[in-house]
Amino acid sequence: MRSLLLPCLVAAPAFVTAVTGQRTHNQPKHALHEDSPDLICHSGTCYPRVFQPTHEFQVVHDDQELPRGLHYRLNLETGLKEAKINVDDSSETISGVVVLPDQGAESLPPDDHSRQRVPSSDDGAIKPPSSAPGDSVTLSESLEIILDTSSRSTPDIIAALLSLEDSAHEIYWGLQISAPRYVASLLRLISSAPDASVRSSSALVLGNALSNNPKALSSATSDPLVPLIRSLLSSLGTENDTGAKARILYALNKAIKSPLTRSEFLIGGGMRTLQDLFAQGNAEFMAKTATFVEDNFLNDDMRAESELKAEPGVKKQDNIPNRYRPDRVLNDERSFYRPFEDALLNRSNQKDLENDEFKSKVFSALSALKRKHPGDEACTPSANFLIWLEGQADLRGKTLLELEEDGDQLTKVLAVENRGLFVG
Repeated sequence: MRSLLLPCLVAAPAFVTAVTGQRTHNQPKHALHEDSPDLICHSGTCYPRVFQPTHEFQVVHDDQELPRGLHYRLNLETGLKEAKINVDDSSETISGVVVLPDQGAESLPPDDHSRQRVPSSDDGAIKPPSSAPGDSVTLSESLEIILDTSSRSTPDIIAALLSLEDSAHEIYWGLQISAPRYVASLLRLISSAPDASVRSSSALVLGNALSNNPKALSSATSDPLVPLIRSLLSSLGTENDTGAKARILYALNKAIKSPLTRSEFLIGGGMRTLQDLFAQGNAEFMAKTATFVEDNFLNDDMRAESELKAEPGVKKQDNIPNRYRPDRVLNDERSFYRPFEDALLNRSNQKDLENDEFKSKVFSALSALKRKHPGDEACTPSANFLIWLEGQADLRGKTLLELEEDGDQLTKVLAVENRGLFVG
């Protein structure tokens, strides 16, 4: 979703706090009391001994004490580790919050011993992170548990998955988890585990491992006997638990970030599956589906960026038996136009469908679809939709700035910006 009027949704420079000139809690400063037990000082420059997280990423110093449960990333331009207050990735990624394209950042787990630079060798191989001895043992044991769950209790399986969820973000562990044998085990749990929480956690671990990790995606698709995309599509179509379904969609979103896996998704009828589920889903799933379609098929910039990062082995499409025809791709994505429009009109009068967050995400996807196929008959707005659009674009005497300050008015802002797409 893009809005020139809402800069918080647009990719920003790597160091936002430096640009604004505001000092954050952890920004180094010249000390007045270098002997304070709450500060760490080097050559007259001090920062808090205990890292103080906010909702913005800040640089983490090697000798700072770190609270548990932070969200970490590595700025590849500077080699510095950064952290902020943790959020649930399963909802964050699908909702339109994306990695800033000019940062090249990777997510890291809450590991006090992580190095400041990506652990790689001269030949590009990922080296094990510098971590406490017990960490590797615990993660290795967790991998062995998911590899063979036949003799394990449900609590043991869930504990193993929980231990992998955060660590899967780290480049090294994401690559280990994405080995075909572990991917096969995770796919089996996603599709057939009796407990919904096991299915949900398995999907989250797989999605986290593939997130912003091209080598992991290459590894996960390296064995033709492990049908990553086909299995996720099948599980998505049969899952009844709403939480697990959202997590599977998250994993699928991370799995199609290459030309090869995107083609496999289309060949496997992925668009038809999503369209059927969209009509049956709740507001949360419908919004995530709309963003999924927009980001992966209607936003050329985002798709090109993810495909550019793909490993060479994942870019090859020679092993795809039936190349997906362009006309079928167009037909499939255009078929979302009417369901998106119907969801906005909310003929069923569902309360959740009147939520501004829901409407703005679906309307953003609908606008992107219309922008891509402006003259296509399948994307012709109905009379009822045009009436709805005029109502949304009516600011009732307010300016756009006042509308933004009111909050929960993003749908109206988008209606003003995109009205010309639909009414010429």
